[in-house]
Amino acid sequence: MRAYAATFAGAFFSALLYSTKPDSDHQSILYSGQSAAPDSMPGSVAAAPDSFFYDSAVGLDPPLPDTPAIPPANAGDVEALRTQSPVVPVAGVAPKDLVDSFSDLRGSARQHNAIDIMAARNTPAIAAVAGTIVKLHSSVAGGLSIYLKDRTARFTMMYGHLEAYRPGLAEGASVARGEIIGFVGSSGNANPTAPHLHFQVMRSDKADEWWKGTPINPVLLYRAP
Repeated sequence: MRAYAATFAGAFFSALLYSTKPDSDHQSILYSGQSAAPDSMPGSVAAAPDSFFYDSAVGLDPPLPDTPAIPPANAGDVEALRTQSPVVPVAGVAPKDLVDSFSDLRGSARQHNAIDIMAARNTPAIAAVAGTIVKLHSSVAGGLSIYLKDRTARFTMMYGHLEAYRPGLAEGASVARGEIIGFVGSSGNANPTAPHLHFQVMRSDKADEWWKGTPINPVLLYRAP
C-alpha cells in the first residue's frame, strides 16, 4: 500500500509540475520547441498477444519468434499525420532529441517498428494528436500501455512501458493534443533502471484491430522531409 501511494503521489506531483492552464476541459502540456493497467483495472480486458510488443531498447526482450520486416507506410500516411501537427509524446523532449530506432532489430530478424524515448520516471506522457483512447492494456512484454486513435480513426499510437495511467483515464475518452494521458516508466520487459516510452505509430488497416496495423516511423512525423 505504501509503495502504491508513493507511486501515485509521484505521478500526481509530475502532472502538477508539467501541466499548464488548459484552454478547455482538457489538461494540456506546452514546452520549448513545440507549437503546441493491469487487466483487473476498470475498462481493461484481455487483448493483444505479448508478441506484438517489439521492445526494449535495453536488451531485455523475451524470446519471441522471428518475424519478417514489415513494408513501410507510404509518404501519404506520414503527410496525413504531419497535418495534425503532432507533438512529441513525452513532455520536455524536443524533436531533435528523438533517436531513430525504428529499423533496429530485436532478436535476429525482428524489427522494432517503434522508437524509445528516454525520460525520467513519471515524466508525463502526452497525446501526440487529438483523438480517442481506444484501449488501456497490460501485458508481460509491453507493461502498462495506451492505444490512442487520431480523430480520423486511420492511425493508432501505442504508448508502452508506462509507470501509470493518468488518474481517471478511461477507454473511450476524447483527449486533446498535448494532454497528459500517462507517465513514463519501465513496466513490462523494460529495464527498471532505464525508464522510457515505447512509442509506436500504425496505420489502422482494420478498425476493430486496435493492436496492429502498418507501422509508420514516428521520427518522420517530426522532421522535415
